[in-house]
Amino acid sequence: MEASWWDEVKNSLLSYLGESEGYSLSTMQLSYNNLPDYLKPCLLYMAMFPEDARIPVSKLISLWIAEGFVQNIESGRLMEEAAEDYLMDLISSNVVMVSRRRYNGKVKYCQVHDVVLHFCLEKSREENFMLVVKGQFQPYDWNVSRVSFSFSDKTSKVSSLGSKTRKFHQHLRSLIMTYDGGFSNWSKLRLLKVLDLGSHRMIDFWSATLKPLIHLKYLAVCPDEFHFHPELHLPHLETLLVKYLFKNTVVPVIFWKMEKLRHVDISTAVFDLEEDKQRIFEESSKLENLRILKGIDIGDADSMDVILQRCPNLEELGIFIKHGCGICPKSVSLTQLQVLHLSFAYTIVVSELHLPSSLKKLVLKVSHMKSVIPFIGGLPSLEYLQLSEPVHSRDWCLGDIMLHKLKFLKLVTLGISRWDASEESFPLLETLVIKECDDLEEIPPSFADIPVLKQIKLIGCVNNSLEASAVKIKNEVTDIEGCDRIDITIKDRQGNLKQFHAHVHPPILSPAKFYQGYTYNSYGLVKFKYQDYLLIDISEDGFVSLLTDSGNSKDDLRLPTDENLLTRIKDGFTEVTP
Repeated sequence: MEASWWDEVKNSLLSYLGESEGYSLSTMQLSYNNLPDYLKPCLLYMAMFPEDARIPVSKLISLWIAEGFVQNIESGRLMEEAAEDYLMDLISSNVVMVSRRRYNGKVKYCQVHDVVLHFCLEKSREENFMLVVKGQFQPYDWNVSRVSFSFSDKTSKVSSLGSKTRKFHQHLRSLIMTYDGGFSNWSKLRLLKVLDLGSHRMIDFWSATLKPLIHLKYLAVCPDEFHFHPELHLPHLETLLVKYLFKNTVVPVIFWKMEKLRHVDISTAVFDLEEDKQRIFEESSKLENLRILKGIDIGDADSMDVILQRCPNLEELGIFIKHGCGICPKSVSLTQLQVLHLSFAYTIVVSELHLPSSLKKLVLKVSHMKSVIPFIGGLPSLEYLQLSEPVHSRDWCLGDIMLHKLKFLKLVTLGISRWDASEESFPLLETLVIKECDDLEEIPPSFADIPVLKQIKLIGCVNNSLEASAVKIKNEVTDIEGCDRIDITIKDRQGNLKQFHAHVHPPILSPAKFYQGYTYNSYGLVKFKYQDYLLIDISEDGFVSLLTDSGNSKDDLRLPTDENLLTRIKDGFTEVTP
């Protein structure tokens, strides 16, 4: 075949692809034009993230707020709530996709299609909204206010941002870097509002270098050690994220003067409250705007009480208590608290646990778990519960304890071997996750009677009888209800899916009809494809004769061995047979 013919094919394909891309961009332009003005910068901002990135919604919302995109909020409404509505509007407009949801249906991660990302990049360049740099660059003529550096290797350096980039420094308001190329002279970026270095590990970060950045609202870093300067005062800082520390960060008293803080997550942060607790109350006001405080190490319960009094409007709290008498501080004063991550050192035996009735999610790590379960049972709004126990106990009996609204239950490294619970303990449970509970022998059979149970996950559990009990529950529900309501996922400790064998009997929904056609995929997960047959005869050797839709007979199916199901089939056939 002549080469000219292949050239024609190539040109035709390129022409088609070009037209297709042009059509997609035109469609995106229409979608963009139809967006309200306040949503347009929120969409364009998605291009600050790398291609195919799964974007944490909590991070995205904090960035939108720091950029000033969330405005004209109704009285009494939080900016975070309004920003979440912005995101849902973008999702409804089909320009942002849901990547993963939380247990309650809220979006945890989102992402954008490549076509949307390409449009946002082009539109941002046209409007000088922002610039994404992926290689070598010449910043002399830049006048954009937002820059994202996305370097894939160490050959690209940011250190060239020196004296020749004065114009660049004058305009820059937001800087996101996925690679630290050595630039640390932040003093020149005096108008910076957003500084995100959270995607790259560094050895040390000295907060004193940020002193000139009085307009800074968002700071994310990922150092081995974070040096929090005792005189650093960033009056407009709203979000402070310091992750993956090797050493504790001592948080100085100046922290309590940053009154605009909304979200603080510092890995292994230690508040030095012993020297002069009373002076803190006298010299600083409460952090009324702080909604999220995570990663805090506390020496004792008294220190925790001090912190809780300083942050009255917390909605999410993550804290580790190293010492104490076994009586948890009274967090009941936090009337807006919805999420609590609470861990105790294994030497502490907790005898009292005071929790706010507003809690919806509780992640608890405590020795002698049985002693705190009665306190958890009294939480009227709890929907998510994760329990971990560093000191093992053999039996766990819930008795008459009921968690009326619990939807998600996760058990991690519990040492129990026997678990006794009734379906009344978790009447609304939808998901059960059991992780690395090596001694647990079985899931209580009563879980088959929970009417809304949808999913059972076993992760890193070595006991075969536990897996068998999950399959048994699934089989029982399928036999009774005639539908595959419960999904089972079994993974090893490396996260690999494991095969399992489920003996699922074809359900009978009518005495004169037979349903058949269940299969297994490569992971052992059961999938049903129902076929409707008319039962015309039962032979003495246990086989059935079925009539297909085409009028042919099918005689290769044997009756199930389950006595109850066998009786239902025979009785039903007798009733309808003259």
